[in-house]
Amino acid sequence: MIRIVRSTVIDAPCDRVWAFLRDFNGHERWHPAVGKSVIERNQSSDKVGCVRHFSLRDGSELRERLLTLSDLEQTLSYCLL
Repeated sequence: MIRIVRSTVIDAPCDRVWAFLRDFNGHERWHPAVGKSVIERNQSSDKVGCVRHFSLRDGSELRERLLTLSDLEQTLSYCLL
């Protein structure tokens, strides 16, 4: 099993940052490389197990599944499909 962890420091209050990150389909609003993004099957973007299908501005397409989401711990995990 390969596990990749990426971390960064954002100069903003935790609650504000979490509001952006917890929306699993919201990355097109804040990540410059992401083009169009949709959650498959019209599921909620905070439902564990939902799949987002998105394109990057370079034309690549990706699908990712939300594995965990915890407002209490302000963490989430996902995997590439």
